[in-house]
Amino acid sequence: MTATHERQGRASAASIVRDEAVRLGPEGQLVGIVSYPPEDAPHSATASAAAAPAVIVLNAGVLHRVGPHRLHVSLTRRLAAMGIISARIDLGGIGDSTATSDAITFRQSAVADTRAAMTSLGQMTGARRFVIFGVCAGADNALAIASADDRVAGIVVVDPAVYATPRSLVRELRQRAFSGEGISQALRWAARTARARVRLEIARRRQGNEPQTEGRDYPPAHVFGAQLASLADRGVRVLAVYSGIHNERYNHEDQLFEAFPALRGRIDRAYFPDANHTFTQLEDQTALIETTLRWIAGGRS
Repeated sequence: MTATHERQGRASAASIVRDEAVRLGPEGQLVGIVSYPPEDAPHSATASAAAAPAVIVLNAGVLHRVGPHRLHVSLTRRLAAMGIISARIDLGGIGDSTATSDAITFRQSAVADTRAAMTSLGQMTGARRFVIFGVCAGADNALAIASADDRVAGIVVVDPAVYATPRSLVRELRQRAFSGEGISQALRWAARTARARVRLEIARRRQGNEPQTEGRDYPPAHVFGAQLASLADRGVRVLAVYSGIHNERYNHEDQLFEAFPALRGRIDRAYFPDANHTFTQLEDQTALIETTLRWIAGGRS
């Protein structure tokens, strides 16, 4: 090999993101893949890299750590290329991880497992602060973890809880009226929706929370809003991302602040009206990743 080729080979190797399979938690019960920045990435292999928050990507529901359509693989490797240590992990009982927590609920187990993973990753990488990324149930878990642990500097929650507003109901009615359904069908939808909302309100008052939606228990709207406000008060950065699947429950980029006006200017939001819940289309997944990267880079220390 010539000297030129040798230098090129070293430069190429220095530009490669390195994935490493690891065991996390006090018993090594949690399995994850840590993506390390290349040697020539910004801040890589320096004290500032360890000082910057590392990113932990949680399971989307019961999907293992690669995420829907390999979203988590693409995201963590892109983060590492930016010089940010990131890990996609399996919580206990999912993928390759063993369920050892004695927590009563899945949410409590997810919080305990992620806190254990943060401790292990901190010991391995020197990271002291973390950003948590989660889709669907992963978003619900990210909120719970951030509320429980001061090491969380930020969260990216994709399709967290959604709540219809008077304006969103009008928008949905208008969309249906001027689409193929026609005005009469739209009015029938409005009548059905009104009856359903009465039933849901009765159920909410009896149960103390929002009825299940897509297999998830949403907290009452005021509890969800207070949770986000509490994180903002602590200085935790929040990016709430919404897909276009929610109909009247979320159908406008500003709907988060229609529902919770006190949060305007305190947290960030993004809306992808053409994307489905798992961002199946490549262009939608790319847009989600780019939005997440810009947001994380904007708060990086």
